[in-house]
Amino acid sequence: MFEWAKRRINELDVDFVRWQVPTWITSLTLVVLSWILFAAIGPNWGIDFTGGTEIMLQFHDDTQITDVRHALKDLGLAEDSVQQVNDPSEHEFAIRIQDATFGSKEMKADVESRLKKAFGDDWIDFTKFDAEVGARLAVHYKGDPVTPQQVAAVLSDIDGVVVQLGREDREVVIKMPGLTQQIGKEINSVMTGHKFAVLSVEAVGPKVGGELRRQGFISVFATLALVLLYVAFRFELAFAPGAVLALVHDVSLTAGVFVITQREFDLPMIGALLTIVGYSLNDTIVIYDRIRENKERYRRRDMRELINVSINETLSRTLATSGTTILAITAFLFMGGPVIEDFAFAMTFGIFVGTYSTIYVASPMILLMQRIQPWLTRVVAGGGAAPADEDEQGPERPLTQAEQRRRERAQHDGASSV
Repeated sequence: MFEWAKRRINELDVDFVRWQVPTWITSLTLVVLSWILFAAIGPNWGIDFTGGTEIMLQFHDDTQITDVRHALKDLGLAEDSVQQVNDPSEHEFAIRIQDATFGSKEMKADVESRLKKAFGDDWIDFTKFDAEVGARLAVHYKGDPVTPQQVAAVLSDIDGVVVQLGREDREVVIKMPGLTQQIGKEINSVMTGHKFAVLSVEAVGPKVGGELRRQGFISVFATLALVLLYVAFRFELAFAPGAVLALVHDVSLTAGVFVITQREFDLPMIGALLTIVGYSLNDTIVIYDRIRENKERYRRRDMRELINVSINETLSRTLATSGTTILAITAFLFMGGPVIEDFAFAMTFGIFVGTYSTIYVASPMILLMQRIQPWLTRVVAGGGAAPADEDEQGPERPLTQAEQRRRERAQHDGASSV
């Protein structure tokens, strides 16, 4: 059956270049729309990029997600901040809080109020609060030195408080209970009799999250720039812009779909975008390589015909590769669970648009680049735009051996007649 399908596909003679203008208009519209949505609505940034905490809990008995959400309601957490992960029988839940300072501000105000009551209203000179690596309050005070034990005695009824001597003169550092302890205490107080274990805690500060977001986008743009150089070096300069525009097309549309669906945009999403770039580039390189081979083999054919022939010759390979990859990714999409669902969704959509852009964006772009290349060469050289008749002729192709012999005979006959 597969051999029959392969033969049928190889017998096709589709004029793909014929649809270059409508497909370019459609692709450009979708790309611009994706950018507008990205700027106007904005993606649903994950904890990796905004800062916050993700806590993985596993209950030892039968626990429903509604019970966990009800327990955390008093902390002011939205219902969608609690998600069930893996198999429901394992009773594992992910609690995601996209505010790195969640709960810490109230704790800070309470600590300062206790210290002022114990040592005087003007005892505190100034404080430094750091939520990047947990709730850490550095208190600079006035008057006689105090010991960490004296401060700890004032805060003794707050579970989990640790007081240390600061590095500077008249400074004490107060490490307040982390968000994990607050959540655990709240669950224990509401869900009496339910025992649970904290599997993991991932905390990202707001500054670190912003830096990760910047570095993630830099990695995508740097990849596109390196692809431009690679394709220009391996093939011709006329081939490079089409490959890069196809990749920009794929990345933009995938990001636009994530904005529309409001799926979480996090570090795995950046990994998915880079994977889509690699997959689409591989497919583009295969067709570009066949175009180059056919260009050397059929010198009398024009580029439009060579592109159609090359795409048709590699069509079975393109469909087979895309089909098998989608089958594998689809399994992750529907059976991989929430942890990998967004990554699998991005890959599935990216494979579709990557295959489309290779055929209808990257390959036909060679024709446009060959038409404008003489004009660009003259502009760069300072000679102005090329005449219209020279633009229509395009770049001069190498002569075949037969044409070279005919030209030499013509030149010899002309010299003899003189």
